[in-house]
Amino acid sequence: MLMAFHQQIPDVAGLGLILDNLTPWLGLGIPLLLLLTIVLGGRATYVALLVPTVVWGVLFGSAALPSAPVDSQDPLVVASQNVHQDAVTSARSLAESGAEVITLQELGEGQIDLVTDALKRSHPYYYSVSTVGLWSSYPLSNPEPLDLGLGWDRALRADVDTESGPVRVYAVHAASARPTGHDERDTMLASLADYVAKDPSSKVIAAGDFNATSTDRHFAPVADQLDDVHYSAWGLAMTWPRTPFAMLGIDHVMVRGVTGTSLNRIPAGDSDHYALRASVDLAGG
Repeated sequence: MLMAFHQQIPDVAGLGLILDNLTPWLGLGIPLLLLLTIVLGGRATYVALLVPTVVWGVLFGSAALPSAPVDSQDPLVVASQNVHQDAVTSARSLAESGAEVITLQELGEGQIDLVTDALKRSHPYYYSVSTVGLWSSYPLSNPEPLDLGLGWDRALRADVDTESGPVRVYAVHAASARPTGHDERDTMLASLADYVAKDPSSKVIAAGDFNATSTDRHFAPVADQLDDVHYSAWGLAMTWPRTPFAMLGIDHVMVRGVTGTSLNRIPAGDSDHYALRASVDLAGG
């Protein structure tokens, strides 16, 4: 019941937020139920065990399977990371991974200039707003800061002028979400969804730290407008924290009008977030 209807649980004292974002981990209860079933015995208990197993499979089974390799006719590689102190190492690692468009979030004082200098040969085109930056191998046009309802800029969008035409790229760093309060994050996600819904661009990519997993009820408006690029490995694309192990998939690369062909995690720099590297096919959508 918790897995299937977690978004209907009232968000009292942060309970809804916790349940929404930890829902995939409720599947760990299934092995415990199996042990209880073995102890109790009886055919009925084994049949009852099928219920949570099927529910988890329906909700997360397809997402946990690796995506099949796809040949891309017109590829574009996008990478994103919430960085820490060593933004330059992260930027270089993502550039070396073949990313043509790189967006970094939570850039500290002076780091934008350092990253721009480090990428000046491979990614000479850039645009930054506050602590969010976008670097590209292709020219950028129509850059625009986005405050997403906070009253100060914490996101941006720009057109990446590829050889196949412009692609609208959103670089996002949503506000933090804690059980004690997540109103600012919710406002930003709703505002982002509204921007994308009104965006006439035929090809859209949004990348960054959304501070929300795909099962978060407040992420739903964004998911209604954009599709997550499917993870290429087994399991779910958990990105935070890197140590001792990733528990939440709060970083995303999402698309509309193009086809996501692969998504991988990269342990770049000293950040507590894994970076994401996504390949999209501009010819598909």
